[in-house]
This record gives sequence, structure tokens and C-alpha cells, in this order.
Amino acid sequence: MIRRTDGVVPGIVPIPVLALRLRTHGRLHRGCPDTLDPVRPAIVQWLLDIPEEGRLRVTSESDFGPISLRSLKDEFIERFEALILSGKFSPGDRVPSERDLGTLFGISRPVVHEGLRALESRGLVTIESRRGVRVNDYRRQGSIEMLLSILNYSGGKLSQSLFDGLLEMRMLFEVETARLAASRHGADHLDELNRLLVRERGTVAPSIQDIVGIDYEFHLLIAIASGNEIYPLLMNSFRRIYDDILKEFYADASVIQPVFGLHERLTATIASGDTEGAGLAMLELLRFSEGNLRRILFGAS
Repeated sequence: MIRRTDGVVPGIVPIPVLALRLRTHGRLHRGCPDTLDPVRPAIVQWLLDIPEEGRLRVTSESDFGPISLRSLKDEFIERFEALILSGKFSPGDRVPSERDLGTLFGISRPVVHEGLRALESRGLVTIESRRGVRVNDYRRQGSIEMLLSILNYSGGKLSQSLFDGLLEMRMLFEVETARLAASRHGADHLDELNRLLVRERGTVAPSIQDIVGIDYEFHLLIAIASGNEIYPLLMNSFRRIYDDILKEFYADASVIQPVFGLHERLTATIASGDTEGAGLAMLELLRFSEGNLRRILFGAS
């Protein structure tokens, strides 16, 4: 039998708590497509039959197809993220129990438990003792990993709004890192920057990956030279996104030498201790990158 109970969460409109009680014989299905648990279609149908005002926006059984290949935990996380980002689960919604999610996705309860813990660390859900799992508003509670989840869901493509947000963030903290690097750098920082410039000058027919690595290292070195221990950590937290964007940027070989020239100018202002000049040089570099990225990514003129 499948039984449903409704629960009330203080502070939000009451929504159905999906407390399914399944009575089955034998062990639950653990991921083999040819041994689907016979109760899974019944659970999916039950979700579809919930009245409109309380329905989790599930449209078909394919939303919960059995998981196979890859790590079951990683696949579960990606599929569950997609349900949230697509709006099929909304902020405040209660999700099925770990046991029921295991049945719906065709995986074991421990795999579901580990996956939900990972989703909680990203700010996507909150696991509440004796109440189950609640979907969060990731804009309010999401971590930087949430941005990677959004990129995964969109096939690695940045929306214009996310692109704008990333650029604004870089303008705020990288211009400041350049100013601080000009006033706080040590001789070792300048040595590393100058060695990097020598590498740039010596590149002949470099691969895109090589150029991306050099570019990232240049900005990371400036963050380290700023003397602020948080700035390099911020840079590193964006590493994967940074790499993905720059691969598209440097696919246009015409931007490579102008960027290297701007690196030379920025390094010179840092070496001279010119804080304002360093900030302006970083701003010029970021604006050059912005204009060309808009052209490459969005076809802007």
C-alpha cells in the first residue's frame, strides 16, 4: 500500500510531505534496468496524481529513470540538481524520503543519503531532523559549487545574466588585488610574475590549454601578491569556470598577443608600486576581455 500524509512547515504555505510507506517483498532495486522494482511506477503515478496546488512539478516517469553507469552518487546528485534547477522541485518543497528516492531512481538508500548530504553542502537542500528534506532557494543559501551545478545543467554554457555577474565580481575584487599587489608585493612575487612574462614571450604556436594555464597563473600570482589570503582562495574556487570560459576566449588567436601586452603593462605598474596605475591596468585588461568574450560568446559587436 502507498499512504500519503500532509505536513505543515512553520512560516510557509502547507505542502504535502511525501511520506510514502512501501510494503514490498524482497530487496529494493539497486540500479539494474532489467530488475526494476515493481512499485516504482506506482510511486511516479502517485506523484503525478497530487492535486495541482501541492504538486511537485513532475511530468513523466522519465524524471526518475533508473541510474546506471558512472558513480551512482554523482549521477543521483546531477539528476536531482536538474529537478530543482528545472523548477520541478521549488523552494520550500518537501522531497520523497530517502527510501522512496532510492526506489524512484533505482539505487540504494545509502547512495541517496550521501547524495543528499552533498546537495546540502551546496545549499540546494536542508536536511531537517525528523522532518525530512526541504528544497532551498539556492540564490539565498547556495555555495559557489552551486554555480558549477548551474553550468552543468546548462551544458556548460553561461547565460548572459551569469556572465554579467561573474564580470562584475571580477571587476570588484581583481582591481583591488592589483592595487594591493602594487603596495604589498615582495621580490619573490615580482620574480614569479617576470618568469611568467618570459614564458608568454617565448610561446610559439601554443595550445589553448597552455595559454589558459598561463593566464590563470598570472591572475592567481597577483592575488597572492596582494597579501590577502582570501583572494587566492576566491580565484581557486572559480578555477573550473575560469578555464571553461577562457578556452572559448583563446580559441580566437587574435586576442593572445594583446592580452600578453596588457600583462606586461600591469606587471610594470605593480613593480613600480603605482597602486592607482595597477588598478587602472587591471581594469583595462578586464574590459578588453569582457568586450571580446561578449563577441565570442554572445555575438555582440
